[in-house]
Amino acid sequence: MKVVILGSGSYSGTPKPMCTCENCSRARVNPASRRTRFSVYFEGTLVDPSPDLHYHLERLNKKVERVLITHGHFDHVFGLPELQVFKRMEFYSRRETIEVAKSIARLAFGSENPEGYDWSYHELEPWEETGIGGMKVTHFPVVHTTTAGGFVIEVKGKRIAVTGDTGPEILKDERALKLMEGADLLIAEMTHREAIPGTHLGVKEAIELAKRVGAGYTVFAHISHSNYPHEVLEKRVRESGVAGEVSRDFTWIEV
Repeated sequence: MKVVILGSGSYSGTPKPMCTCENCSRARVNPASRRTRFSVYFEGTLVDPSPDLHYHLERLNKKVERVLITHGHFDHVFGLPELQVFKRMEFYSRRETIEVAKSIARLAFGSENPEGYDWSYHELEPWEETGIGGMKVTHFPVVHTTTAGGFVIEVKGKRIAVTGDTGPEILKDERALKLMEGADLLIAEMTHREAIPGTHLGVKEAIELAKRVGAGYTVFAHISHSNYPHEVLEKRVRESGVAGEVSRDFTWIEV
């Protein structure tokens, strides 16, 4: 089974407009250094329809059947209207995020279920396992600046854990750590050089999370333009002994 990190960046992407930092300057001359906003695809499932979803979909060129949304911040949900190429769609998240998704659909199309479409919205309760399209999905809460959560997804005999945006408090959440423990693939945010309590992980905390979860393979994503350069992050991960990599856009992982 293949998992694709469609977008590896954080809210601004890299390069960020008007920014002259090292990463943004590099990305303007080297397309390989660019980062679009975070999104993941596997087996007909999209996690977080980012504002760069049109770019992602035209290159991926695969059918999306369902969407899991970690939280309602714009960089994780504002690409929703680009899903208009699919007549049937199911959206899953916590109640607060589902309301954001419905609002975006109404603004874009005049209705949360446009005429001629079959779009449905499903609220997930935290910690409850839900059957979705042949998968088992558990949405667990995390500490962030809004109602947010990650996912543990069992599909085709594999377990994929996605942290979404989370503060370093996740390292003290034994229930979340236990749920993710031993996943075949962990997709963990590594937004900043240093952690911001209640908001995002830093490099050290992201690596510590990977060690605590003990996944078969870890991919770090949601990288800010203000983080270390890619090769520095790769070196930190390599020296940590964690089995994994720092993603770029369209990183493909065989699970």
